[in-house]
Amino acid sequence: MNDPLLSVVIACKKSKLAVRLIAKISSNDILEAYNYNGDTALHVAAAMDDKEVASELIRRVPVLVRVRNGKQEIPLHKAALYGQKDMFWLLVEKNSSPEARREDGATMLHCAIMGNAPVLAMEIAKTYPIQVESRNERALTPLQLLVTIPEAFRSQVVLGALDSFVYEWIPLEEDSSKMNKRDEEVALDRSVYDDGDHSPKTFRSKFPSNYSTLFDLLELTSIPAGWIQRFAYNIIWQLSPRVQRLERKKKNHTETMRLIEYLAKEGYFEFFVRGKDPTQLYKLLSKESETPVSIAIKEAAQSVEKVFKALSPSSEERWNVPPLILGAQMGLHDFVGKILEVCPQSATYLDTKGRNVLQVAIESGNRETVETIRKMTQGDNPILPSWLLSRIDSKTRNTILHFASETIGDTGDDAVQMQDEIRWFEMVKEMVPRELVYSRNADEKTAREIFTESHKEMFKDCKNRLMEMGKTCSGLVAAVVFASSFSIPGEKNSKTGNPEYFNRLPFKVFTHAYVIGLSCAATSLVLFLSLVISPYKEQQFRRAIPTKYFFACFSFGLALTALLLAFTCNIFLQIYGGQKTLTKDILQLVLELTVFPTVCLVVLLYRGANFGPSFFRRIWC
Repeated sequence: MNDPLLSVVIACKKSKLAVRLIAKISSNDILEAYNYNGDTALHVAAAMDDKEVASELIRRVPVLVRVRNGKQEIPLHKAALYGQKDMFWLLVEKNSSPEARREDGATMLHCAIMGNAPVLAMEIAKTYPIQVESRNERALTPLQLLVTIPEAFRSQVVLGALDSFVYEWIPLEEDSSKMNKRDEEVALDRSVYDDGDHSPKTFRSKFPSNYSTLFDLLELTSIPAGWIQRFAYNIIWQLSPRVQRLERKKKNHTETMRLIEYLAKEGYFEFFVRGKDPTQLYKLLSKESETPVSIAIKEAAQSVEKVFKALSPSSEERWNVPPLILGAQMGLHDFVGKILEVCPQSATYLDTKGRNVLQVAIESGNRETVETIRKMTQGDNPILPSWLLSRIDSKTRNTILHFASETIGDTGDDAVQMQDEIRWFEMVKEMVPRELVYSRNADEKTAREIFTESHKEMFKDCKNRLMEMGKTCSGLVAAVVFASSFSIPGEKNSKTGNPEYFNRLPFKVFTHAYVIGLSCAATSLVLFLSLVISPYKEQQFRRAIPTKYFFACFSFGLALTALLLAFTCNIFLQIYGGQKTLTKDILQLVLELTVFPTVCLVVLLYRGANFGPSFFRRIWC
């Protein structure tokens, strides 16, 4: 691809070889050569965080810090995009311009956010505060751009059961500092307590000397649990690259929340509200006397108005919509919660359609976001005003309960999705003031009427799916029940009439497992048949039908497990029934039965599989 040798060497992380090449190259034109992607050698070094090579290149050709590539990026943009913090500030020290923009109008802060580097973005925002409110060519501010990066938020990262447990268990540096502070307070309390007459030393002196070992052991058990957790985590961290990746994710998510907290300032959201009408400031000053300042402001307002009119419809919408609304639309409940915590008055701002953050979250069906806002409106000292829950749309006269009734979730393959929809409706119903529960909108319809109309297709789909499942599973269960009546192992004793293995443990396990399996299979058969003949009504999907569905599936699984155990005992008696069973024989049989399922389960958990915890919660909700 005709890439310069120097760029290839730098990309391969051969720093010493690259430095020797730079020393031997006499022509500056070669050092300024572009590679296939349009990058100079300094662009490549900035992306690779090779400070030694970058310093040598700048020493030879200082103008390289201002040379742009095919995307109109200077090397400083590359350092920001790749999150290379040390390289970024090295280039700034070498007179690289932090105010430079790319061809798409992105500032250094935009680039750091696009590179998912919240630590560097925070430093840039603090050092160059003017970039906090800057927009790129598509009218996106840094905070609006941050909403479009799902990997930056914990709520958008899908982890399996095992990964989620490890993620929550990982201690960060701030957790360690809190733990140290707490331990210091405990130690101080102990030192004060030791000076009294009831100190542990005085208490120990009342016992014989041979009790000292017991007291020492008790003191060892009082080691803070946080230290034990940290010690165990350090060992696992050294052995597992997966834990290291999860730690980086958690640190990145924590730093992103800090960045949001810094960017979501009061003046920042005022900038969005007052920025909707570019001529607003011009109108306010039109009646004022002519001064140099007012003339300059009027000219600036007129320029902004021209730019605003030139924007495309999508860019115009992005210009007006606050990041809070975008976060609510995308379901970033942690993003929304942090902004509302830092700037509560932002909850009162409206988007281009006149909707506030709660209405947008409900209309988008983002339940975690709605729950976050609900908690902030409750308590003795609520963060958000309670009138958010009672706001009525001026055009449609819809309450938030009307918005919730129109929202239809993704049915997917869930046969009882209707239960989730009813629970969602009831959750919003509890939030609405009582006088608005049966409020009618402009079409003279209550929220319940709209819910029934909008969920007709889902109701019919869930009903048909459950009936088909009942027909299929009832036939399968019947086949299992009648096909599993295999012969009882062993011949009958001529004297007693009982089977030869009557007093052996495997035979006893076989009899109990077979009877339990038959009972559960019959129960499952009846429940699945009842799903076929049940009269389906909307409110029955709240508890009755999901409970019946749960017990039908649960008893079916229990029947298969019990019959499998009975079949295993039968095999064991057929093979080892007439012999004295050795431990190694039993161990071999157990391993043959359990190793492969166990390995599959561990691999699935490790790969992020979930086994439907929501399915088991349906019966209790």
